[in-house]
Amino acid sequence: MPLEDLELAELHVPDDPRTRAHLAELTRLDGRELEPAETYEARDPSGFVIVTVNKNRKVTNVRVRARWFEHLRPEHFPAALYNTYVTAVQRAFAVEFAHRPPEQPSAPPPAAFADPVRLSPQEWQARTTARINAMADQYDAIRRRQHQQKPLEVTDIRSPLGYLTLQVRAGGPVAIHGDPQALDNPSDTVLSEEALQLFVRAGLGIDPGERPPARPHGRGGSDEDDDAYFSDFNVLRGRDQDGQR
Repeated sequence: MPLEDLELAELHVPDDPRTRAHLAELTRLDGRELEPAETYEARDPSGFVIVTVNKNRKVTNVRVRARWFEHLRPEHFPAALYNTYVTAVQRAFAVEFAHRPPEQPSAPPPAAFADPVRLSPQEWQARTTARINAMADQYDAIRRRQHQQKPLEVTDIRSPLGYLTLQVRAGGPVAIHGDPQALDNPSDTVLSEEALQLFVRAGLGIDPGERPPARPHGRGGSDEDDDAYFSDFNVLRGRDQDGQR
């Protein structure tokens, strides 16, 4: 499912100490709560890979600082890029979620079932049979969908020069891999453009030529290491050290 199709109001955010700690890391900077902004930034632990997304979770900029390879092994760059991207996306979700409008009053609960004591045996049996049949129909429908559902295929999307490959499943990113030889001491400018165009090609980024004129806005990023991410958001699940979901 494309990220823009997700609705914040439907996110399930567990209320536990670990979740609250991750949420605080994403939504606060130097003790100050981040306000909704046009863009949100995240950095890898080395501080040499920087990803910026807009409030719609589209990548608008990737910056790889000069001499990054002195602080990050080339073979670890793809996972660092993927993890930093996930952090930026989750920061955008977290800040926007924390400042969402108040929820509308929920619909009144359905009317309670009639007291069986007040029903005739025939009416009670008819209602019970109808409920059992309805549940059986729902169960059959679920089983049919499970049998008809095809395994989700993983699609590989390559950057323009082939330095990086993004794996996508059902419109969502799964992992980023790289060509070890190509990543051996490349230009930071070229690598930054490769990374940005990788997200653009996957439909997860915005090409600089397609962006509207920049407008002044508040900063939504952080200069601190962003290794910890909000893994309990049901938007992008956890990753391993290789950037895999």
